[in-house]
Amino acid sequence: MAMLHKHVAIREPRTRRPAFEQLIIGPCMVFGEMVTGGHYLDVLQLKKQLVTDSSYWNVHRKLMQEAGGYAHRAFFRGFMPWGLCQCTKGVPVLFVQHESMQVFQQMGVAHDAAEKASGFVGGLSQAFFITPFQKMKLFAVARQDMVQMTPSQALQVVVRERGVLALYDGIVPTMVRRSLDWGVRFGLSTEAKNWRIHQKRISGDTSELNTAELVICGLIGGAVGSLTHPIDNIITHSQKPLHEGAARDFFSVAARMYREQGVRAFTRGWALRVIDNSYHMAWMFGVSNVLYRWMQPSV
Repeated sequence: MAMLHKHVAIREPRTRRPAFEQLIIGPCMVFGEMVTGGHYLDVLQLKKQLVTDSSYWNVHRKLMQEAGGYAHRAFFRGFMPWGLCQCTKGVPVLFVQHESMQVFQQMGVAHDAAEKASGFVGGLSQAFFITPFQKMKLFAVARQDMVQMTPSQALQVVVRERGVLALYDGIVPTMVRRSLDWGVRFGLSTEAKNWRIHQKRISGDTSELNTAELVICGLIGGAVGSLTHPIDNIITHSQKPLHEGAARDFFSVAARMYREQGVRAFTRGWALRVIDNSYHMAWMFGVSNVLYRWMQPSV
């Protein structure tokens, strides 16, 4: 794909836009994605990772039963406030990614290379934002008793049982996974975007991509980014409720998973992860670019 546009200079506008725009766009994109099905996809995927032998349909039925048959309770399980708080994950993904890209370019790095490298930086910073909220959301999905608690009560239970540092269980694999995940997502989405721009220029069309084309580029990057899913499974198992004294470091958790469930422990929930990642990146790369372009000053 890269060879097709090797000799074509694809230039992007270099005017520096206000940084606060990304602070607005990032959370808005995550919120929109989550309330339109993204949160429930994540809940299904988390529940699938925790069970040893159950289909997605059975997982869905179990969640419905635990919600007393009320679809909206199952659909938004763990959303208030932990899922909602995770909207902050849009801040590092777009804001840090955007700002680090500017820094790379000031250092003389080419625009395309800077855009790809900044994805790794944005993903790395995201780990610090979302790990505590992901931990609490996982407990809300895994433990039925915590669904009935207020957020403060649930937080007190986790801190009392595991300590404050428990909120950052799995931080190291989360940093690895998020940096690789977003690096691949932005890298592949950018390659897909550049390839499409090149094709349009060859045919004499305008090089500006429409909404559908940007969304498709995001879908491609998100789908390939799901290759980090085995690491995500390790993170989930390091954060889930475990007996007192259980080792939660990366290698101990991975060894325990393999010993108990074999290779399937690392691939469980992968199909839904592809769908979830693709849908999420369609918003973060596709819709956000459209909104960012719409916000562009006329001067």
